Amino acid sequence: MTDSTPVIVQAVRTPQGKEDGVYADVRSEDLSVPLIDEMLAATGLDGDDVDDLLWGCAQQRDEQGNNVARVIALLSELGESVPATTINRWCASSAEAIMRGADAIAAGQRDCVVAGGMESMSRVKMGENTHNVHPRLAQLYNIGELQMGMTAEAVAEKYDVSRQAQDEYALRSHERAAEATDSGRFDDEIVPIETDGDTVEEDEGIRRDTNLETLAGLPTVFKSDGTVTPGNASQVSDGAAGVLMTSKSFADEHDLPVLAKVGAHEVVGVDPTEMGIGPVPAVRQLAERTGRDLDEYDLVELNEAFASQTLYCQRELGFDDEIFNVNGGAIAIGHPLGASGARLPVTLIHEMHRRDAELGLATECVGFGQGAAIEFHLPE
Repeated sequence: MTDSTPVIVQAVRTPQGKEDGVYADVRSEDLSVPLIDEMLAATGLDGDDVDDLLWGCAQQRDEQGNNVARVIALLSELGESVPATTINRWCASSAEAIMRGADAIAAGQRDCVVAGGMESMSRVKMGENTHNVHPRLAQLYNIGELQMGMTAEAVAEKYDVSRQAQDEYALRSHERAAEATDSGRFDDEIVPIETDGDTVEEDEGIRRDTNLETLAGLPTVFKSDGTVTPGNASQVSDGAAGVLMTSKSFADEHDLPVLAKVGAHEVVGVDPTEMGIGPVPAVRQLAERTGRDLDEYDLVELNEAFASQTLYCQRELGFDDEIFNVNGGAIAIGHPLGASGARLPVTLIHEMHRRDAELGLATECVGFGQGAAIEFHLPE
């Protein structure tokens, strides 16, 4: 590592809540501020040490408008001196925040940034802004086919991912997430959130009592003859996740233990009617850029928007079950849009340390046809 190598010194997230669940009355700013304050407290840093706040949010309207990242900076211990920008690459918004922060540090433009994201899908409902889509887009595409669930159906049909395979994968996600929770593997990454009269300490959406019979009995949602159900799709969720990222020299000067080095990253565009395939070209182009073989990755987190696209991507990229979403994914944990791109690295980095996994990969599909991927390395 060089002095300007971007490194992560803190990586945390909230427990994730179900739509209209434990966070129904909690604004997304109030999910974000505790994470930032916790990272500052853990490192002994304050706002004078931080150069920028980069915070992702997919649905930047209503109470998530008004450059909500700057509002978060003002409400947190960062304070007035720390500038802030709200970033939108839909499901990869907080991944984009990490990528931009890492690039700025590597270029010598920043020394210390907070990067991550959040989403309240309870308070800012998904789909309520579709009437504002550009009319000419409707001439190029059937807008109904761009709906996330319809793209998942398209992937299942085109790439032959059966309903049974999707349900089996969903069950595995819940089983793995439940086991990770019960064994305490999420403890290091979760910051408990205080709500009115309660403290949220665990992800709300994990279904410990589900089984294949229950999953098989759920109706399809997007096509009457389809395969995508509420059970094998990611959960509509509320949550936040973030990292504190510095240059290697800054970490050394402030005696900050390095959790991971941020490596190369990639973004791609794909057919928006098959948006779930995005991780495949993103990871392949990343591997081409770095000269790696895909079997060099020791641990992989993929956003698990739908079981159909997750299974397709896993199959195409050749990742073994033993290294792939080992603690479950968004089907069980939840998928708050603007937070997911940071939640994956947060979970990944902590698991890399437990397994002594030297090279990790976080990748996600992105609504309207994109993909993103970031490498992370254990410190040397």
